[in-house]
Amino acid sequence: MAEVSVKTKLWSLIVIMLLFIIGVGAVGFVTLDREAAALKELDDLDNAFLSLTGQVALKINQLRRFEKDYFLNIGNPARQQEYLKKYQEIDAAVPQLMNKLTDLARADEHLVKDLKAKVAALAGPYGDYREGFYATVQRLKSDPTLTPQQANLLMTQYKVSIPVLEETTAAVVQAGKEVAERVAVQAMQRGRSARMVIVVAILIAVALAGVLGSALSHSIYRAIFREGLRRMAHRI
Repeated sequence: MAEVSVKTKLWSLIVIMLLFIIGVGAVGFVTLDREAAALKELDDLDNAFLSLTGQVALKINQLRRFEKDYFLNIGNPARQQEYLKKYQEIDAAVPQLMNKLTDLARADEHLVKDLKAKVAALAGPYGDYREGFYATVQRLKSDPTLTPQQANLLMTQYKVSIPVLEETTAAVVQAGKEVAERVAVQAMQRGRSARMVIVVAILIAVALAGVLGSALSHSIYRAIFREGLRRMAHRI
């Protein structure tokens, strides 16, 4: 069997070291890529969901404020029209926000079914509330002698949906925060695990490289030593 030359052994050692370097780099790349994907998911879904729940809650609070301002300004048509216009502008945006929130909740795997159901149910009490407000507005237009207290009484029959709407929205906002926090903690834990995987891969690569490098170095040393003995013997 022909003996492998020193040059071939040196190149083999270089190739093995390069393979170890590529292997460690691949492990690091795949691990970090998974973590980047998890963080992207957090940003695309969970943070978007949390942001939308905040927007919906804010819009509902603004509607309640303009509703009260509208009734408190009975007898001042100009001011009433101003608040009604503000109410209508926000009301026009809320259904779209709720639909988008429902779609996000449906796609977000971190949300439990109960929370998804609550999100989907927001449209019901919201629709009842807005219909009650516009019905009361029409009643006021047909009877301008009504007082703010009477207008508030007219809204009473529709106000049963308001606590449900506000409580459900608050629950969704809180749950969204908890989900975002939980996923962030999981991402940090996976990050620590990823670092451990990379460290272990480096240690294994260094150990294997050391063993193979030592074996090849010893083989090269023996080949050089034998070649030296051969040349000495030839001179003698």
